[in-house]
Amino acid sequence: SVNVEIGTGTGVAGQKWYLTNTGDGYITLKNGHGYMLDVQYGSADDGANIQTYTANGADAQKFKLASMGNGAYGITTKASVDTKALDLYNWGSSDGTNVCQWTYYAADNQKWIFEPCGN
Repeated sequence: SVNVEIGTGTGVAGQKWYLTNTGDGYITLKNGHGYMLDVQYGSADDGANIQTYTANGADAQKFKLASMGNGAYGITTKASVDTKALDLYNWGSSDGTNVCQWTYYAADNQKWIFEPCGN
């Protein structure tokens, strides 16, 4: 597993995420290295770490998009029964800020925008 944190976009494979609709209301996000976004240990707890992990079809790798308007989304986790979302730890905004799971309240540190990227 590899930890997920934010960083200045450079276009490298590890910063590209490929969204797949799983047909059950959820999505998966696979990075350019072929690893899935994953809630560590499938935890439903606040503060659970977000990592990349080998695809295994578990609920820890399923997410739901919650529109926040203007093309922004909250990304809730199936592991928490959609009550928690991807969150920038302690409202961080600098390179290296950790991505964790926290109770979803549609705050700016839980807002994500998808941008097209080349293959």
